[in-house]
Amino acid sequence: MLSVVFFARLKREAGLEQAEFPLPSPPTVRALAAEVEARHGLSLKGCMVAVNEQYADPEQTLTDGDEVAFLPPVAGGSGTDFFQVTEAQLHLETASGFLVRPEYGAQAYFVGTVRSPNLGRVVEYIEYEGYAPMAEKVMREAAELARAKHGELGVYVQHRTGRLTPGQVSILIGVGSPHRRAALEACDFLIEHLKVVLPVWKLEGDEDGEHWVKGQAGSETL
Repeated sequence: MLSVVFFARLKREAGLEQAEFPLPSPPTVRALAAEVEARHGLSLKGCMVAVNEQYADPEQTLTDGDEVAFLPPVAGGSGTDFFQVTEAQLHLETASGFLVRPEYGAQAYFVGTVRSPNLGRVVEYIEYEGYAPMAEKVMREAAELARAKHGELGVYVQHRTGRLTPGQVSILIGVGSPHRRAALEACDFLIEHLKVVLPVWKLEGDEDGEHWVKGQAGSETL
């Protein structure tokens, strides 16, 4: 059996904090989520998941005795926004599930991945380190700046931390808007703004060893 734990709005909507579920078939987080939605009349779209207190991918395999927690986007976001720094993998379909809404006629996305080669050297990995509480605050502030320029928007921003290899997604930015041009321009603004002000650092490992990737200063320096 699996122990399923609910938080925030999910706890209120389900009317309980915890429930027991048999191992689904296939035994994945995504399959379990479908059964939870059906039994309790919940929508888990846009929610994160943790297995045994670790962020998990929707395709992660479950085993008997696991504790699975469904986490609505409340701490890092609002009804139209979601901001997160995480060690979990990033998925475009999660952002799309959050931003595709009747009020938005357009969505624009930017997916940043680890590149190799870089500056003529083969990159083996990049270790991302972030100041998560401040980074999520900076993301929220960037969303408000984008709204001031482009009007009504929904904004979704995630950045990974930890060691990533070439081809893996490091940052995901999505914008929903009633209008195509606003979505495209706001997404571009967020990319350019966040790469300067977001407190995330990159330690690159390549054929010459490890070195910190040179950054930019978006504020006064010592």
